[in-house]
Amino acid sequence: MEKFEIFKELIIKEKYFEAHEILEAEWHKIRKSDNDLKWALKGLINAAVAMEIKKRKRDGYKLVWKNFEKYEKYYDLDENIKKTAEFVRKYKP
Repeated sequence: MEKFEIFKELIIKEKYFEAHEILEAEWHKIRKSDNDLKWALKGLINAAVAMEIKKRKRDGYKLVWKNFEKYEKYYDLDENIKKTAEFVRKYKP
């Protein structure tokens, strides 16, 4: 199963921390590059983190969610990322 499909399955199962880990591994591979996809991955990672914070009933999830929104312009760079971002929006905490 492809990483974005795994990410979505984990979101559905409310395993937000695990979802974050799936994409963070990919982000680490490109985080120091000039590849703008690193920002799209960072945004999706932040979405999962915001959901996990809300699940744990902690404050601050809205600020973290804003980081997902902050990187919105990068989601159109890749069709899989775009579809994943659209999916994630449905789970806004």
